[in-house]
Amino acid sequence: MENTNYGSLSEEGKVIFFLGLSEKVLSVFSQKEDQILAQEVINKCWEWVKDKENIGDILYELLDNEDNGITIKQEMSDNEVDIIAWNCIIDAVAFTSRKAFEKEGVNYYPEPIALVDDTLVDHFIDCFGKCIKDSDSYIQRIISLLDKYKSGNTTSDLRTEVLRELKIQN
Repeated sequence: MENTNYGSLSEEGKVIFFLGLSEKVLSVFSQKEDQILAQEVINKCWEWVKDKENIGDILYELLDNEDNGITIKQEMSDNEVDIIAWNCIIDAVAFTSRKAFEKEGVNYYPEPIALVDDTLVDHFIDCFGKCIKDSDSYIQRIISLLDKYKSGNTTSDLRTEVLRELKIQN
């Protein structure tokens, strides 16, 4: 993990790191409906990156809703690769939710979100490596792209740039 330069990324860069690599994970889901749901949730996170609206609670609800939250979808899965892929998506959404709550200045976080910090990246990278071939290459590419944008001059559609850099069809 030390060689990724993750720690040198801005807070927004860290969110983009999780989201960009999660886009790559979408292709490994065995069920089209899981892929679609995961994409919708990741898209909501990208909206937060772009607009910085107060949606920490909405992102958390996507994670932990008793009826259709993505943690429930993961628990119901019996496919090992899907479970690992859901881990990546859950980590990305949890991290984005945490950053959204921080930006909103909330004093108390939902319990699972209170536990989220930069150490989550280790779990994410471990799961990413288990479901994506040549995972180190994708990690280095996104770090390289984010290094270019460190100064804060991000484009209006950073998601498109990330997908292009990682050569993900969208």
